[in-house]
Amino acid sequence: MGNQIYEKYKDDFEIVGIDVLKHRNARTVQSIEEISDRIDVVVDFSSPDAYDTLAFAIRQGCPVLSGTTGYRFEQIDELEKLAKENHTSFIWKANYAKGIKLFTKLIEACEKEFEILDFVEIHATSKKDAPSGTAKVLARNLHIPERKIQSLRINQAPAIHEIIFSSEDERVILRHEIIHKRAFIIGFDEELRKILRS
Repeated sequence: MGNQIYEKYKDDFEIVGIDVLKHRNARTVQSIEEISDRIDVVVDFSSPDAYDTLAFAIRQGCPVLSGTTGYRFEQIDELEKLAKENHTSFIWKANYAKGIKLFTKLIEACEKEFEILDFVEIHATSKKDAPSGTAKVLARNLHIPERKIQSLRINQAPAIHEIIFSSEDERVILRHEIIHKRAFIIGFDEELRKILRS
């Protein structure tokens, strides 16, 4: 995701990476403290190891947009609180795809009428976390334990989240599937533009 963000915005913004591995194209530094220029926004699609970097940016009043799915919910809550205290923005989403908003609304509607039978999430084998961050957020919203999520990792599989509701007489299956990773970029771009306008 980080590389896709770079490719989309490299001609519109000066991008500085905080990357000990050194990005092949973008200028990189070891830590955010090394950046002397004004930072318009910090974008995080990395790992939970970036927590301290995000906290530092927020304390400097810099808005943060994150899509890293390995954070604990307590860490997300802490960063949101810190952003309020420092009068800046902290936006975290496990999934920036626009369709996930509709998927969530449909789940809420079905939850009122049916019991949850199964919750399955499928990703490619390259996906590091299981269950996915999106699945964890959905489970939290549905008040179901994460152990109820069935996670499958299949070679080159698309990102799929499927929830099955049922009664004794019928079944409703809701499924959200990412066809192309552009779906994440489109939703992310909307959030980025909001931050830059504020």
